[in-house]
Order: sequence, then structure tokens, then C-alpha cells
Amino acid sequence: IMSFVAFAIVPSASCGRKKACAISCTSNLKQIGLALRMYSQEYKGEYPPYDGAKGLEVLRANGFLENVRMYTCPMTSDWQKAKDGCEIKEESCSYVYKAGLNENSPVDKALAWDKPGNHKNYGNILFNDGHAAGFYGKNWMENIK
Repeated sequence: IMSFVAFAIVPSASCGRKKACAISCTSNLKQIGLALRMYSQEYKGEYPPYDGAKGLEVLRANGFLENVRMYTCPMTSDWQKAKDGCEIKEESCSYVYKAGLNENSPVDKALAWDKPGNHKNYGNILFNDGHAAGFYGKNWMENIK
């Protein structure tokens, strides 16, 4: 009986951890969004001018969001590569950042999102209005505009 109970509990604990990690990942994108807004207040409504980790590194290097763990999804091993005080590189960053937008861009435009493969059939997207949302399904990236 005890082994049956143990086998019944383990999958639900694993599922709960995955959901918590997905929520933490969404929260990371929300924090990146706040840092992008602070940056834009200093740079006439413009966001960092570089795609990918290079654009997010601008936030870290200029003190807008210095905690390198915020640029990593807890569902990946990227957090193990991220070292405090070190430059954010593509191999230690879990998110895709799209340069070329500003505060006046449409609110439904995506600023950043999970790299494909961070989650199975799920992904988070940060929109220009500052909200981050998670989308389920294999086609979650279709929500990136």
C-alpha cells in the first residue's frame, strides 16, 4: 500500500514543480519588462537597440536589472551558467529579446519570450504594455507578433 501511495504522489509533485517553474519564468519576464520600462524612461522611450542577450545585457550593465538569474528560466540549465556580475551571453540567457520597439509600439507587440525548448508545449511572452502571459500548446509561438 505504501509503495502505491508513493507512486501516486510523485507525479503530482513533479507536475506542481513544473507549474511553479513556469510561473517563476513568467515572473522573470515581467521583471525584465519593468527593467525595459525603466531603461526607456532614461532613453527617450526607446528600448535597448540590440537583439537577444546583447540587448538584455544593456539592462544588466547599466544597473536596470543586475540579477543575472532573472534572465534564466528555472526549467533550464541556463541558471547554472549565469554568474553574478558576469555579462549575459546567449548560452546563459533563456529569453529572446526583440530590439527595434519603443514605448509607442503597439501594446500587443512581443518584446521578449521564452527560447523554444524552455518548456514542453508551453511558452511565456512579454508584451509591450508590460504584461507577461503564458500560452499552452505546441503552437504557443503563434502569439508572438
